[in-house]
Amino acid sequence: MKSFGVLSLLLCVLAFVSAKDSDVSSAEENLRELAKALNDKMNTTILLDIITMGDKIKEKCPDIEDKIEHTMDRVGECVEAVDLGSDTFCSLIRKNFVKCMKPAKELITGCMPQESKDIPEMIEKMMMAMIDQACSSTVEEMLEMLNPCKMEKDPQTFPACKEVMTTMEQYKNKLPSKAMICQTMPKMRMCMKAVLDASCPNQITKNAHMKMQDAIDKAMKDDCDALNAA
Repeated sequence: MKSFGVLSLLLCVLAFVSAKDSDVSSAEENLRELAKALNDKMNTTILLDIITMGDKIKEKCPDIEDKIEHTMDRVGECVEAVDLGSDTFCSLIRKNFVKCMKPAKELITGCMPQESKDIPEMIEKMMMAMIDQACSSTVEEMLEMLNPCKMEKDPQTFPACKEVMTTMEQYKNKLPSKAMICQTMPKMRMCMKAVLDASCPNQITKNAHMKMQDAIDKAMKDDCDALNAA
């Protein structure tokens, strides 16, 4: 998901974690706002942007853009139908994220070439890892995810980031594979660490970002280890 989408989701999670369970009307209003955000903005995710411009995808699913619009309507309807009840918002997300995103996942997987069919599952695991980490983080840690210090330096000045950008450029007009994702993740970690060390002096800021990266790495470990062992 693009950065605004991730941050919007995490901020919604944070709002529900911070709210009192008795404040049902406020929670339901926030849930409706999240549903609207998902319905309005989810189709601007990086994954869907890549899919709509991929020649291989359009060859296999020429009407992909029309299908995406209908599919994201179904996702929005699923989110809107979630009943808050006595659950915390984190519990609701954990219970319903995979279910509500299933139509999008199925559409995407069905339109992907064989070498890329594992990508939607991997992204789902990454998103669940980010949600779990957000729900277990402190308010201070989540706010530090918004700290603009990491934007102060050009990532291209760091060798590790250059490698990541070179890889991304190579895949600009084609879909990645599981192998590409697994090979790139360590470089992305090195890139993030280099940027944080150079730009963000507060250790809390660094720790917050690296905890999120740790969660993503852990979620991908079994997939990547199995690939390396094959």
